Amino acid sequence: MKIGIIGAGDVGQTLAKLWTQAGHSVILSSRHPETLESIIQKLGPTAQAATVAQTAIAGDILLLAVNYATVDAALAQMAPHVTNKIVIDATNPLRYADGGNLERVIGDREIAGLVMADKLPNARIVKAFTTLWTGYLQQHAHRPYPQVAVALAGNADNKPAVASLIKDAGFDPVDLGPLAESRPLDPPSPSWNQVLTADAVRSQLAQTSKLATV
Repeated sequence: MKIGIIGAGDVGQTLAKLWTQAGHSVILSSRHPETLESIIQKLGPTAQAATVAQTAIAGDILLLAVNYATVDAALAQMAPHVTNKIVIDATNPLRYADGGNLERVIGDREIAGLVMADKLPNARIVKAFTTLWTGYLQQHAHRPYPQVAVALAGNADNKPAVASLIKDAGFDPVDLGPLAESRPLDPPSPSWNQVLTADAVRSQLAQTSKLATV
């Protein structure tokens, strides 16, 4: 599979490495693709660099992994080229506030996956890879049984391909349901930066659901 990665930061580079090791081709995007030359050389012959628009056109499936401050600029370049294409939304709606603390940039009652679906209505949005710090992705990929869980949410028809890529990256996919059920993937949540197995994620979700009905 040819995976287009929008964003060449830590998350994008980490997953590019894991997916090329699994036999996939990747395209890393940048406004200045020539600056990615050293990264592409390390990834090997199945990796290449391109602009955001070129990446959106060429990728069979896309990973959106940009800083939220630049997400609208990236979406403007992607939007004409993603009709009916799966976009894995790995963004978090956060920014640094005064004092260096992180704060949400969407409403407390809003769900980030649904916000992204509104921003990119022609794409098939699947939310994933939002709860684990990049260092944990690097450290725990392909861990012996039980593997670390990576949860995902989206339309049922869109999730099998994403679940397969989660497995190829060395993690255990956990299906949360549709995007409307993806709040546990948004900060802050009990899953945030927690290294959990699939059973632990399901137990946590069940406990959260039980508390919500009390």
